[in-house]
Amino acid sequence: MNSFSKEIVTNTPEETLGLGIKLAPFIGIGKIAYLKGPLGAGKTTLVKGITEFYKCSQPAKSPTFILVTSYFGDISINHCDFFRLNNSEEIFDLALEEYLEDGNLIIEWPEIGEKYLPKPDLEIILEHTDLSSQRKIIIKSNNKESLEKLL
Repeated sequence: MNSFSKEIVTNTPEETLGLGIKLAPFIGIGKIAYLKGPLGAGKTTLVKGITEFYKCSQPAKSPTFILVTSYFGDISINHCDFFRLNNSEEIFDLALEEYLEDGNLIIEWPEIGEKYLPKPDLEIILEHTDLSSQRKIIIKSNNKESLEKLL
């Protein structure tokens, strides 16, 4: 991704959720966001903020055993988790483009099928730090102005 990036540190899960709320307008209908980071880094917490912003009827939960979980609110939030894909070709069976008609795609573990996925509008990398609840979050976008406005 030829992009601009911004690094943010959140100190609590609530701050990570708040960052999801701030990022949500950038991930509207037809948009794709990649979430990268190790287990427990706060990816689902960030998605909870996005579902809150779009007034989804359910809060996001970890989709570990489901490849795509949809949450319905002002738009459809389609939370994908490719951690359990056996091979990257399985992505074709998911018909991901159909989800973009009335919502977005937020994809955890995109590395598993990246060669078959469309390029993201936003790439978010979450990392653990030495402090247990603190996260370093790197946000990348091709749209520098939007990224600067949001953060």
